[in-house]
Amino acid sequence: MDKLEDLIVPPLAVVCHDAGSANEIITWLKGYKGDFRVCMEGPARKIWNFFFPDSEILTVKKVLDGSNTLLSGTGAAKLEYFARIEAKKKSIKTIAVIDHWTDYKGRFTRDGNEELPDIVIVTDDYAYEIAQACFPSRSIIQVRNSYLQQEVELAQSARTKECNKPIENILIIGEQCRDSSLKRNYLEFASIDFLMSNLNKINLSKSLVNINLRTHPSESLDKYDFFQNKYQHLFAEFKISSKNELYEDIAWADIVVGMSSFALVVSIHAKIPTMSILPPGSDYFALPFKEIMHLRD
Repeated sequence: MDKLEDLIVPPLAVVCHDAGSANEIITWLKGYKGDFRVCMEGPARKIWNFFFPDSEILTVKKVLDGSNTLLSGTGAAKLEYFARIEAKKKSIKTIAVIDHWTDYKGRFTRDGNEELPDIVIVTDDYAYEIAQACFPSRSIIQVRNSYLQQEVELAQSARTKECNKPIENILIIGEQCRDSSLKRNYLEFASIDFLMSNLNKINLSKSLVNINLRTHPSESLDKYDFFQNKYQHLFAEFKISSKNELYEDIAWADIVVGMSSFALVVSIHAKIPTMSILPPGSDYFALPFKEIMHLRD
């Protein structure tokens, strides 16, 4: 199936919080012609306001009133989970979009209570297999990932030259995550330290290397300032930014590094060398793509 329209009974209610599924849903809504209303909070609101600056953002209650279908993300916040519970009370059809390859059960569970949607949407073969195994009683539908396709095409169009060898421009993808094996340390901090201590394993230019650390939409811009102060003497430039579009940063890079972010998936599809910088001992990596290299290997 290529289009979500085939699953919708309008009017449509849309509820999003986290950036991952919001990117997919908002990309699809750009071409949707039916009647819909949105509730956007957190990182999803920033994305929505960029593309639809003059549209009205409503509460969950208001978007559900009179709707026949709910389309929601599956982030860690309670907003989307709560919306699905309220929709079920009103006998509204529920569709939830999974944007990654991790914690499928946890996306629909709060305080030990599981609340599954009528339909689970995934966007590739790997995710389809995982979802079928996790939710055998639910309808699992695979649709084309319009957001991934869009970002890959934009990144490829924006490139002005081939990737440099040796590498000059390194894009680090920020990601907010924790790993119990590292106790109180943030995994993202440990990963960047691991990268910096193993730069000799990467074919870097001896005369010019630039770093761009792209923060996640849920992170503050100053979160990585101490890394910039700690390591900027090693590079011609070490900047921290969230101003560019993802495709612009990927088009700039000679290599894209991160932990287990969806941005790494965009990078490999755009034919950019891509590497996970997770340190040894972490089991956080969940991307099922063999093209991604691993610094720890």
